[in-house]
Amino acid sequence: MEVSKNAHKTIIFRQMVEAGASGYLSAMLKEHGIVTGVSVRFAPGESGTLEIRPVAVLPGEIAIDLYDYADNGLQYVSGDDETVTSTVQYEIENHTELRVYYKNTGTEQSFVNVNIEVMYYSIVEPANIIGPQRRGLF
Repeated sequence: MEVSKNAHKTIIFRQMVEAGASGYLSAMLKEHGIVTGVSVRFAPGESGTLEIRPVAVLPGEIAIDLYDYADNGLQYVSGDDETVTSTVQYEIENHTELRVYYKNTGTEQSFVNVNIEVMYYSIVEPANIIGPQRRGLF
């Protein structure tokens, strides 16, 4: 027997990043749902030196930016002592990978601090099958 429950979860990306470092953090999603929000927090003193680009990578390496950027503009989010949030509605499939690309162009360490909100259509959890199973009203 299985129980289905709707679930809203926050996927948290945190990492200290050395000066001049770049790369990405990732989390694999195993259920079908919708990405509903993105929040990027920049620490005081960042002065725009930490560049963040959150994306959802669908099966087949199809990358979807979770922010829209202006044509011919910079393709990342940066800031200083602020939080950049966005409400989004991107459908995700099973085995979608969330990635947060980062690049620290500064001369000091920076801290990646990103939350991505996901609403799963349902999560299937096994029911307790140990012990007697009750049937009926009593």
